[in-house]
Amino acid sequence: MSNAATGNPMHPDLLRFQGYADFFRLASMFFLSPSEELAQGVIDGSVFDDMRAIFEDAGLDPSCAAFAHESALRRENPTASEMRTELRRDYTALFTHPERPLVAICEMRFRDGRDRAETPSTPFLNEAALHAESCYRAAGLSLDGSRSREPGDHLAIELEFMAYLNARLAEALERNDLDAHRRWEEALSEFEPHLTSWVPDFFSACERSGCGTVYPWLGRIGAVFMERYLKDRA
Repeated sequence: MSNAATGNPMHPDLLRFQGYADFFRLASMFFLSPSEELAQGVIDGSVFDDMRAIFEDAGLDPSCAAFAHESALRRENPTASEMRTELRRDYTALFTHPERPLVAICEMRFRDGRDRAETPSTPFLNEAALHAESCYRAAGLSLDGSRSREPGDHLAIELEFMAYLNARLAEALERNDLDAHRRWEEALSEFEPHLTSWVPDFFSACERSGCGTVYPWLGRIGAVFMERYLKDRA
């Protein structure tokens, strides 16, 4: 039952932060090697339903999040294993191909390529990763080297952190905890330039890639969502 129906309307900023957290969390799942759970969500349509609901909560037309190939996917009726294989093939071609990935999935590499940097960053001199990791530590988090060896400016990690920060802001509003809200708003303001400096362009590059069906869809809706997010945060 909705909060309005129970006579307990939610603070609009609470809904907004929850919606941001949901989007960043769901999007992040596509940017590490796709799991069978994610593949199952694509097959049964729950991923697309969730994204439409997120758009609606954000005040965006939910039809903008529609997946044009959903009917065809249901007719083909692949198994979760088959869908995961397809997603991983597209993921590799886009982001991790050993010779020429279509789109760089780490912030500094993406920005270097987009901006035609004269001196590209290296793993030992990656200002974006170093600053991002300092933000994670300041929030009481650290990268789990046993789970991932990705640098701190990897998109999945940055999106997961954005989800974390927005969820903490929502919790602070729900508890009416002004000190916690101030702390997490400051943390978000410190980290947010990572998002604005490349993520909208990254999503647009995924849309233009034409690689498979799911990642161009995610690129298109990601660009739409980021436009709204940046407008709300301005």
